[in-house]
Amino acid sequence: MTDAAQIDSLQSTRLLSGGEASAPLVSSRADAVVDTLAAAIEAGDLRPGDPLSVSALTERLGVSAATVRAGLGVLDGMHLIEHRMNRASVVITPTPAWFIAVASECSGLSVSAADLGIAHATDAQLAEFVERSAYVRALWETDEHDQIVGAEGLWELIDLLATFSRNHYLRELHAAKRTALVFGIHALSKPRNPAMLRSVVDALVLAVRSRDRIEATDIVRDLYMFVIDGVVEL
Repeated sequence: MTDAAQIDSLQSTRLLSGGEASAPLVSSRADAVVDTLAAAIEAGDLRPGDPLSVSALTERLGVSAATVRAGLGVLDGMHLIEHRMNRASVVITPTPAWFIAVASECSGLSVSAADLGIAHATDAQLAEFVERSAYVRALWETDEHDQIVGAEGLWELIDLLATFSRNHYLRELHAAKRTALVFGIHALSKPRNPAMLRSVVDALVLAVRSRDRIEATDIVRDLYMFVIDGVVEL
């Protein structure tokens, strides 16, 4: 895909004309650049190795070069792009080593989310978690279901605990890891055993219901090890 074509494929209701957003998702134009490019990477509109020209992005997104560079800097910190000396940045090419680092970083945040989320959740929030868990469990009912969707559902279940934590720093950091994690699973993960993942959801629900923070954090930690073990070796 040419540089101009790949930028043309980006769709952002915040930076490009059209579409009404139900709620503001970004707080600045640099954040909007990050949001737009991260969504394009996750959706596959931008693929591994695709160049991200500052000049092309500046023109297409209608923002300054400084804003684009700021956004690219954030994406680099999110492990979604790779800076190259005197050349355009490129979308990262997932490798097992890259994914292990991303998943390990996310694991620590998810463990904290489970611990603090259970500690601070109201009874109504725990009921919300149980209801959401039933939906996620159903994603793993058969081998025919899209396992990428199931993996996203598992992550979102843990992210729900992060929203219960009453720690907005943890919530924002955890949410920021989603795209890289999903991107890596799309690129590298093997099919997983649905029965095993259903059992993980069941065990996590039991731990959350009983407010057993130690058991819940152990389950989340083991889940990430299971995910890492499922990475395809190249």
